[in-house]
Amino acid sequence: MTLVPFTDCCAMLGIDAKTLRNWLRQAHLEWTAHPKDARLKCLTQEQVERLATLHARPLPSPLSALPARAFAAPGKPESEAQLLEASILLPPSVSLEADLRKQLSCLETKMTTMQEQLAHLALELLRERQRSSEQRMAALEALVQQMMGPSPAPHALQETNVAGPVDANPSPGRRLLPAELRARSRVIPLIEYGAQGLYVLVCPHEGALPFAPESPQWFDWLASLTSFRFVGPHGRFTAYRDSERGQRTRSWRAHRYFHGRSYQHYLGTTDHLTIACLEQMAAKLQADVDAL
Repeated sequence: MTLVPFTDCCAMLGIDAKTLRNWLRQAHLEWTAHPKDARLKCLTQEQVERLATLHARPLPSPLSALPARAFAAPGKPESEAQLLEASILLPPSVSLEADLRKQLSCLETKMTTMQEQLAHLALELLRERQRSSEQRMAALEALVQQMMGPSPAPHALQETNVAGPVDANPSPGRRLLPAELRARSRVIPLIEYGAQGLYVLVCPHEGALPFAPESPQWFDWLASLTSFRFVGPHGRFTAYRDSERGQRTRSWRAHRYFHGRSYQHYLGTTDHLTIACLEQMAAKLQADVDAL
């Protein structure tokens, strides 16, 4: 029966003395006294292999290649014997250390390559968002100009001058057609995440708004709306104000229509509609869509 001293067991398993005692207690294993010096605690080779198997610890191969042990001479106190044991440790396996270093080097190379690819993808995404934002703004400006109607003809201006003086602030004399009214009603305010990392607020009648999100003007603007569209970095939705007995309330609901299915969640009251709240709701609705 091969006996392995205390410090050799710690070195072979790569743990400290306290951990080894805890492992022995959990595995219900007992120490064995050394036949020449009862003060030295030892484990059998089978016990060491059992602990290594239970905790997935590699052992030096072969175990018979252990270095010669130096034991404390009889008569020395136990503390000196323990210090003598602690001064002799097993050398680590050279081949195992080389394999670990090689794997670590490959992992660092892969991480560097992955970081470069992520940076490239992030740059391409920002460029695509900028192009998309410019296209949306151009389409919105064209739609606003179309809804404003054609300018009055030159002969109409001449007739006005003949009939009398021209008013400095003329009011529109033509009533909008039903089709124009329906087209204007379909365009709702927009809150969109821009390419510069900032949100753009667009009103169908006034264009881009000058104030920032979550400012006092932001909440006053939302209080005047009945619906708006939100396009964030993680999702989008359309928000509608709730009504009760024909009267608009301060509560809002977020809607998302996808592949014939309608998803909606309670958004909150007007004073709670911060950017964080809107982004969280957009991500939640996007998760509902991705779950299909």
